[in-house]
Amino acid sequence: MSQQITQIIQQWHSGDKQAEAELYQFAYLQLRAIAQQERARSAKKYGESNQVLSDCINNTTALIHDAYLKLEGTDLSLIENRRQFYLMAAKVMRQILIDHARTLNAKKRQQVTVVHQPDDDKIEQLLSMNKMLDTFSLHYPRQSEALKLKYLLGLRNQEISELLKCSSSLIEKDLKFSRSWLQAKMA
Repeated sequence: MSQQITQIIQQWHSGDKQAEAELYQFAYLQLRAIAQQERARSAKKYGESNQVLSDCINNTTALIHDAYLKLEGTDLSLIENRRQFYLMAAKVMRQILIDHARTLNAKKRQQVTVVHQPDDDKIEQLLSMNKMLDTFSLHYPRQSEALKLKYLLGLRNQEISELLKCSSSLIEKDLKFSRSWLQAKMA
């Protein structure tokens, strides 16, 4: 499949409109597959009939649709292979989540009476995490890519190692380092 998507991207770069349609279809299907994986993980963890699962499905579906629409409106001319495509998708999803958190934060500030809500802390943590991820990405680009592919796109370590062209053991080390670095900065 990696050869196929790279070939589709190359055909799209040469002006093939059919390849562009195939690229967007691939994007949607990949995002949908990630949502299905997350659903299965949630069902295994919390059981088939639970509120967490239904909320997760709705939020994931909305995120996928938003990400797809945003990808469709993005200049993908710099994307040359599957790795860059996945990283762009991860970046788009992160932007959507951060924009949503900022919107919620702005609404909170517009309220006349300020009542501290538990969700307020989550929003602040998400915005703080976004700033830390930006700093982390500047200093540790490979580790940052591994982290985004793992936690934003839900890829397995083997898939990440193929995309980043390094060993699975290095990906495991990168992910451990990334989590440690972020935990230290959040403390």
